Amino acid sequence: MSVVERDDIKISELIKLRDYSPLDSDSEQEDCLVEDDVRSDNEDAMVDFIEDTSPTSRQDDPENHVASLESTNLEVTSSTSHRIITLPQRSIRGKNNHVWSTTKGRTTGRTSAINIIRTNRGPTRMCRNVFDPLLCFQLFITDEIVDEIVKWTNVEMIIKRQNLKEISASYRDTNAMEVWSLIGILTLTAVMKDNHLSTDELFDASFSGTRYVSVMSRERFEFLLRCLRMDDKSLRPTLRSDDAFVPVRNIWEIFINQCRLNYVPGSNLTVDEQLLGFRGRCPFRMYIPNKPDKYGIKFPMMCDASTKYMIDAIPYLGKSTKTNGLPLGEFYVKELTKTVHGTNRNVTCDNWFTSVPLAKNLLQTPYNLTIVGTIRSNKREIPEEIKTLVHGR
Repeated sequence: MSVVERDDIKISELIKLRDYSPLDSDSEQEDCLVEDDVRSDNEDAMVDFIEDTSPTSRQDDPENHVASLESTNLEVTSSTSHRIITLPQRSIRGKNNHVWSTTKGRTTGRTSAINIIRTNRGPTRMCRNVFDPLLCFQLFITDEIVDEIVKWTNVEMIIKRQNLKEISASYRDTNAMEVWSLIGILTLTAVMKDNHLSTDELFDASFSGTRYVSVMSRERFEFLLRCLRMDDKSLRPTLRSDDAFVPVRNIWEIFINQCRLNYVPGSNLTVDEQLLGFRGRCPFRMYIPNKPDKYGIKFPMMCDASTKYMIDAIPYLGKSTKTNGLPLGEFYVKELTKTVHGTNRNVTCDNWFTSVPLAKNLLQTPYNLTIVGTIRSNKREIPEEIKTLVHGR
């Protein structure tokens, strides 16, 4: 036997004997919000409550080890996949006397009445037979949206032309067809990954081809972007104090209303937040360093869990957000789920939204919803026994 073969055998034996134990890792990372002092999701540790139905499982599994907490008679079994907590009492209490059951409830294999959905998930009847890509696009970006843009963009163009010494065809008023063309160019730059290029590069036929310059000139494109408006600019000073999102509020509401009308969500929904990249001037722009786009506007949104379809979204306006006295996470969950109140659906969210009072409230009329989510360990409803375990691990 050669030296190389003996070395290979030794290496394979070492690999077999080696104990691979994956390290615990947090599935959620903390977001750093610079522009706002609101605590982000994913800050605190979480523990799953799991019933241990096998009394011999801890003895038969050599990978598990048992640690006892004498002060609470709490047994903890650590395995490679989860942490099993076994408690001698049937219930434990938090600081506010909220009771947690330590045993799993009985299940019959049947869907409970509160989660029975009587509608089918999918496009609504008026959208079901639309297959043309352009018609599908116009289900969301409607003629009403384009007409609003044309109206207020022309008003801005009149103001801009007053300061021009020479007026050419590039500075004429716009129309619906041209705004559709502008939307098409902006969409195509995103599809072709050209949205990072300068306008000189976009409209240079030798660099980007003729797909952009054949629609309009570079000068016209730049003038349209400078004058693009979605509201009456003269009313902003009086409306901004009540709504910081007023420059695009009307267009946004039309778009979101179309999202709600075009689709019937399934039985399981998700509520989460997304940072849409934006580096322009905005009083509620946020900086979150661990996101793909570090600067942008945060949108809590509700989506269908199966198809990822966005049903509803609300811009996060920072400290100026009016929550009617509700905690921020609870406010967004209740607002985003308005269109599905009373439908017995289930909502899944992370610990930025989840709280015990919210879960209790959603079970009541008129919400009739259930919620699944992680919860922060600093909540008063969390028992001290569990907090000791989390911070002592």
